[in-house]
Order: sequence, then structure tokens, then C-alpha cells
Amino acid sequence: MKISGKALPPRAALLLTFDFVVLVIVAPLLFVLPLVAVEPNRSPGSLVLGLLRLMAVGLLCQTILYYHELYNLNVVRMGRETLVQVMRAFGVLFLLLAIVSLLIPVATPVLSRTVMFAGIVAAVTLLSRRLALPRNREQVLIVGSGDEASELHGVIASSPEWNMEVARITLPSQLRCALDTTKNNAEHFDRVIVANTQAQSEDNLSLLLDLKMAGHFIEDAQTFFERATGRVRVDQLRAQDCIFSEHYVNRSTKRLAKRFLDVALAGTLLLLASPVMAVTALLIRLRNDGPIFFRQERIGLFGRPFSIVKFRSMAPVKKGETTGWAGEETNRITTLGRHLRKYRIDELPQLLNVLKGEMSLIGPRPEQPHLCSILEEHIPFYQHRHSVLPGLTGWAQVRYHYGSNIEESRRKVEYDLFYVKHLSIWLDFAIVLETVKVVLVGRGAI
Repeated sequence: MKISGKALPPRAALLLTFDFVVLVIVAPLLFVLPLVAVEPNRSPGSLVLGLLRLMAVGLLCQTILYYHELYNLNVVRMGRETLVQVMRAFGVLFLLLAIVSLLIPVATPVLSRTVMFAGIVAAVTLLSRRLALPRNREQVLIVGSGDEASELHGVIASSPEWNMEVARITLPSQLRCALDTTKNNAEHFDRVIVANTQAQSEDNLSLLLDLKMAGHFIEDAQTFFERATGRVRVDQLRAQDCIFSEHYVNRSTKRLAKRFLDVALAGTLLLLASPVMAVTALLIRLRNDGPIFFRQERIGLFGRPFSIVKFRSMAPVKKGETTGWAGEETNRITTLGRHLRKYRIDELPQLLNVLKGEMSLIGPRPEQPHLCSILEEHIPFYQHRHSVLPGLTGWAQVRYHYGSNIEESRRKVEYDLFYVKHLSIWLDFAIVLETVKVVLVGRGAI
């Protein structure tokens, strides 16, 4: 199941939806509607304003829950950790409400009503997370062999948030025998994942079709792998998978909408960040770390080169030298540069690249031309990450770290292709939420 174009475990998606309905819609209505009977002379405008206040509190509450990992089922599984995070979340909520009540008294609901509202929300939050994780795991039958079946088993074992357990792995040639054995032993399975193309023989396809018609969930390994990890395996990808897919579509209307949002948001961010940028430029000049701005050629849309602009966070490269992988250049990072990179302040000048149309706010990170040439030779479909504008942040940036070699770059490309495949405004919104979390905690920086 996907929420906002982002791969999510079904129960996490259900929890996210449930909280939104309860916190933002149902709870505010339950608090405001009784006022119609209790205070019949109250003006409609006052009731609407009260409803909007409580809805805003509910939305703020859900945002805080998100940033406290309370939609991460691995955290939710631990009762004590869940309780601690809920207490922290509501501590932040009350602190923010107190600040708002001091600055904008008219925007704050009545204190007693807010406390009662928050108490009910806290109870619902704890109860919903208790019910989100059933004790019985979904039993999975893997049909396959070799590395692919082993990798699939590893993904399921390392992803407890999907609430699955491998009941059996059977060779494609032994599928009929395995099904007969399962029936005789009164074992059961809820899902069949087909891990090898050899499993799709005429006899096996007939068996799998019978299973699907009997109510079992059947899917191929590539589909599950993509849902569970948020990346597309390039080694298993075929050209026809892209050509005849309903995805991998970047229509002009989608590009225009994305461009409009890029210009509006980049212009706003540039104005808001201008004091920070001015202070950063002054600090770099005072420390004499080299030129304030760092320019470097990168590869952009459809393989066209452009010059990226960043605040200097590394010592200048000597004339004639070329830079390598980001993870191998840590020795050149300046003292100030470490702080700039931790909170992504060095990336702020790229807002100018966005306004010029060379970049987007969201997209695959642009690479240097000589690194692109190397990676295209070793990674299938690498060049197709250039079918969208490069971005300040992207799916690979919030899900993975800097690439320091070809294998790590391969993993990043798999995330980039997932983004290209599922390109949408909603996926961009999900990436923005994750990026804010990354920036706030300084995670993933070098």
C-alpha cells in the first residue's frame, strides 16, 4: 500500500490514515458540535473558528507524532519506547501551544478544552498503536532458489514492520509437492512470493492461478522488494518493464506543476534564508577558507552539464586535480564546513540553480561528469536518473547515505529509479517531510 506515493507497510499506512481522521476531523467535531446545543446563541463564525483551531491542533499533533517516529512500526513494537515518545511528543505539543498562546492569544483554543482534547488524543494515540500490531504474522511461501530467494528471505526477516514471516521456501520444481505437504500437515500460508522466473512454468502458473482464485495473495519478488525497500533493483530490471509500465511517466502537465512549485517555494526559501546565508558568507570570509562560493560542473536533465553553486565547506582543490566520491573527500572538509554540511546550509545557494531551471527542489542529486561516465559503465539504467531534473534533496538522500564507491552508488541509483518511476507531487511532499527530519537531527551528513 502506498500513501503519498511512498512505500509504507499496510498497517503503518492505516495508522497514518486513522490518526488523521480521528485527530483532525472526528475529535474536533465531537468537541465543537455539542456547543451548538449548549450555546444556541453562539455565532456560526465563532463555532467555525473554534473548529479550525482544534483541527490545527490535531494536524500539529500528527506532525509531531511523525517526527517522533510514532509511525515507525519498529518503534511502535516496543511498548516502553512508544510511551516515552508519546510523552515527548505531547511535551513538544504543549510547549508550542504555550508559545502560540503568548504570541497570538486569539489563535489558541480555551486552555481547559485544549487539555481535555490533548488527553483524549494521547489515549487514542497509545490505543491505536497497540492495535496496529497483531501478534500473528502473515505466513509467506517463497517459490524460488539461489541468491534471489535468499535475498528475499533476508528482506522479510529484516523488515518486521511488514508483519511477515517466511513459512517455507520451496524450489520451483517442487511447488506442487510443497502445496500437497502443506495441506496434509494442516499448515497454512497467506501470501506466495515468486522469486525466480523458472517458477513461472506452465504447470506452476496453473497452480498459482488456482491459489489466487482460492483467496491467496500472489506477487513476484521484484514487486514486493520495491514495496518493502523503496528501491528498484537494477539487476532485475528489464527495458520492457519500463516501456510497458503505467509508471515512468513524466508528462508536461506534471513538469509544469512541479516547476511552478519549485519557483514559488525556492523564491520564498531564498528570502527566508537570506539572513542565514549572509552570516554564513561572512563566517567563511573571516575564516579565510577560500572563496565563499564553490562552483562545479554537474550533469543535469537529459545529461546536459551545468554549474552547481554551494557555500564552500571544503578546502579548494589544487589546480589540475579532480575531486572523487563525496565519502572519500572528508579530509578536505573545513571546521566550519562540518557544521554547514551537517544542517545542509552549504546547499542553500542551489536555490539559485532552482530558480534558473537547472535544478528542482526534489530530485536525484547531480553528479560530476567523470563520475557519471564511470557509473554508466557499471550500473544498468544509470542514465535514466537524468530523465528528471536533479534536486537539492531526493528519495536517495533521505533513505541512504553518501556513495563512496560503485556499489554504494548502485544502491543510490535504485532509490533514484524508484523516484523516477513513482514521480508525483505527493512523493515530493513525503520527501520534504523526511528532509526536514534529516536536517533537524543532522543525520546522514559528512
